[in-house]
Amino acid sequence: MKKLKYFPAFCFLIVAGAIIMTGCEKKTSGAGKIPAGTYTWLAGGEGGGWYTIAGEFAKFLNEKEPNITIQVVPGGGIGNPVSLDQGDGDIAWGVGYVNRAAYNGVAPLFQKKYTNIASVAGMLSVDYYHFLAGRDQGITTIEQLAQKIKGGEKINLAAAASGTTDYVMASIILDFYGVSFDMIERNGGSVNQTVYGDMIKMFMDSRVDYAIVNFGMPAAVVSEMIEGRPSVILAASNELIDYCHYTWGTVARSSGLTRIPGGTYMGIDNDIPAVCHSTEIIVSPKLPEAVVYAFTRILNENKDFLVQVGANYNVFDPKGAAASSVQIPLHPGAARYYREAGVLQ
Repeated sequence: MKKLKYFPAFCFLIVAGAIIMTGCEKKTSGAGKIPAGTYTWLAGGEGGGWYTIAGEFAKFLNEKEPNITIQVVPGGGIGNPVSLDQGDGDIAWGVGYVNRAAYNGVAPLFQKKYTNIASVAGMLSVDYYHFLAGRDQGITTIEQLAQKIKGGEKINLAAAASGTTDYVMASIILDFYGVSFDMIERNGGSVNQTVYGDMIKMFMDSRVDYAIVNFGMPAAVVSEMIEGRPSVILAASNELIDYCHYTWGTVARSSGLTRIPGGTYMGIDNDIPAVCHSTEIIVSPKLPEAVVYAFTRILNENKDFLVQVGANYNVFDPKGAAASSVQIPLHPGAARYYREAGVLQ
């Protein structure tokens, strides 16, 4: 009987120890144990902004969470949601309005719904549609450009290649005013679909009098064209900005971001209202919840790093915009993080 004297106390210590260990495990596991794995991030063209920033963030993420390894591969704004839906990637850069159109199957961008995609964060950066015109053309608004096209005037214009997000939104903007790229060509004008490097030369040499450029601010391409030829940036109307926002999911006027501030470019001192779209990070719904939780947490809690690798990410607002500005439903792992952060109910 003497040997059993301390048995109840011994059992108590074992049970207490188990409880303590279980508590510690829960405390350190967060949204669950993160499985070690390598995941594919569909970015933009190799060497471009999306590709570079994805690569930098992938390295940063791996330092913070060694179980997550990301391989960055080339992609594109329109193709990324489709590739993700079809299982050809795990993470992707996206354009907000394009992701929304893909999820809902909105023509002319998409002929079917691609719902096998989920969001992590929206409004990471903003890109602006600069409608540039030679000052000698005598106009200051996009509506006035549309009136020239309607009137049959011969217009020579440079734009991005068809099939790009830049070309699609430019087409949507022209369509709002009842005109199109095809109408320009029917009038005897020209629509030169080219890379931005060639666009600069064409505009500065007056081979084209108009150029549609989509970049964050300040855009080096726009700066070079303005410095090489007296120019104006055509203003978008409030009605156009609202139409693009409510119909397509571009940035809302209420954000205060739908303008190119005066002084951004040489010789343009007044603010220019503009249509702009936001960037978004999307993922496969099949991605483990713990992985997406960790990705979302590290992304939201390290804005300084994002701004360091890309100045345009200064608009990213981890306290609210990340969750409220997404264009498609959140992944459960992202939603869990935002609930814990007090952003979602």
